[in-house]
Amino acid sequence: MTHKTAIVIGGGIAGCSTAYALATRGIQVTLFERNDKIACEASGNPQAMLYPRLSGDDDASLFALESYLYSLNFFKSLNLNPADINICGMLQLGFNPRELARIQKVAAQNHAEEILKYLTATEASSIAGITLNHDALYFPGAAWVNPQQLCKRLTEHENISVKTLSLVNNILKNNNLFEIYSADKIIEKADLLIIANANEAQNLGLSLHLKTQAVRGQVSILAATDTSQKLKSIICSDGYLSPAVNNQHCLGATFSTENTDLALDDYDHLANLARLKSFSIPLYENLKHNITNGRVSLRCSTSDYFPLLGELLDNTALKSAPPRPNAKPETLPWIKGLYINVAHGSRGFTSAPMCAELLACLICDENHPMPAGLAGLLNPNRFTLKKLGLKKLAKMVASSNVSASYNLTVSSNRISG
Repeated sequence: MTHKTAIVIGGGIAGCSTAYALATRGIQVTLFERNDKIACEASGNPQAMLYPRLSGDDDASLFALESYLYSLNFFKSLNLNPADINICGMLQLGFNPRELARIQKVAAQNHAEEILKYLTATEASSIAGITLNHDALYFPGAAWVNPQQLCKRLTEHENISVKTLSLVNNILKNNNLFEIYSADKIIEKADLLIIANANEAQNLGLSLHLKTQAVRGQVSILAATDTSQKLKSIICSDGYLSPAVNNQHCLGATFSTENTDLALDDYDHLANLARLKSFSIPLYENLKHNITNGRVSLRCSTSDYFPLLGELLDNTALKSAPPRPNAKPETLPWIKGLYINVAHGSRGFTSAPMCAELLACLICDENHPMPAGLAGLLNPNRFTLKKLGLKKLAKMVASSNVSASYNLTVSSNRISG
């Protein structure tokens, strides 16, 4: 089937990169954002850091590295304004025994030096432009980007229409077309529907059972000094500090699953300063009184820290008639044309672009850029399937060319065949 139109719900990096991936394939995309502009929730920090955190040769590290390398090349292809992206490199410091062992383990895997290399404290200090007391893992291609300008660039494609101040609260599928509603009024129809609104995905009138969690993160904005202006690269321990941009640094970020208050918290500013102390005591002394502002957002994450990406199943139908463990994927109750791209946690600008490309490949029946075994870990239905004892099916890569097709029923907030 040739898809001509798509609706994307959510105007953060996941939604914008998904809209772009579809638009470049000739699909007319309408992107809906509930705020008055795109990239103003979890994707709205002053700067987004683009780098991977690796632990070894596990699946999480492989996914992080593949995503990072893809995003680097993708962002370069967009020809962003130089003021909106800076490939300044990043130093992950071995600031305690555990972190030192981690970076040494990663360095021993013999990655190409253009990807990463191990540096002594002296070498790291030369790269950073300030004195550092720890050895480091150096990623020369790491960068920061301006989230708002990046998302703006992605949605400037001629096949994308952006509609802000649009709160979608219900979905219906009629005659192979998806209808979305706001305040009980239909506002758009399309062949495809992609959910990309992070924690709000649970509020669309569907029983999705996504098992996502809101994670509060606060960044601190620090006024730069003559000393801190010398910092030339991102430095990272269990947080990060960016080089000065417009005479200010971005320092972060906190991590809380208990507090979802969006108000700035002085305690979290202190927690960020403690991270700064682990980078460099002199730098901490130089900047500890320079917090001028901050920003709080709620990231969306899963218990296994992998995003949720792919076509969705009808959970009600799945539970009422559980398939056998050896069932073929095409026999499952797919909601044909309904996809999701959420739960990128604190690494959305690293992982969302490659996931968007993978999703577009699945939708358009193209070869995708990710190994099948790795892509299968992103299955958005995995938690429900695992709960039913269907571990093999939970690791599948679902394509759009399956035979079963299910419709959505708004009135009962469930999916029916």
